[in-house]
Amino acid sequence: MAEKGDRARLEPFARQRYIETGNLTLVAEELEVSRQTLTTWKTNTLKPGEEFDEWDKARQQKASNVERLRSLFNQELQHLEDNPTGALNPASMDALTKLGSLVQRWEKMEEESRQRETAGAEFDRPAVFLENIEWLAKTMNDIDPEGLKVLARNFDHLIIQFKAEHA
Repeated sequence: MAEKGDRARLEPFARQRYIETGNLTLVAEELEVSRQTLTTWKTNTLKPGEEFDEWDKARQQKASNVERLRSLFNQELQHLEDNPTGALNPASMDALTKLGSLVQRWEKMEEESRQRETAGAEFDRPAVFLENIEWLAKTMNDIDPEGLKVLARNFDHLIIQFKAEHA
């Protein structure tokens, strides 16, 4: 069970999990925080005169981004199909491949989230963490190879620091 003073440590994780799942009960179970506590944290981000709090706005933005990615991918794919064979340059093909990978990753995450929600079962947090680290490394390799080298050089230090703070 969470203890008094855990808000600063747990709220960012709670917000992110809510954005991913939209389910405060599930987040409460995962983080061992009461649903009422999460509701309070969430409600505290509501600005006067606004309809949605910051957590719901972020959730809507994520959904919008996913739909925009899908739409962009479909537009680019249609453009590819409309061109004669061999007319596409390598840069366009690379961009289309990366867009497709992002869409596929989002869809996989959404499906996994739906499965966790409907099953109501706990998921393997360490496995999810490692999957996310692997995805981060692949993405950085594609878009910022030098940044990946910096992460690799500092990775052991980051893990030691994380264990010291959270273990």
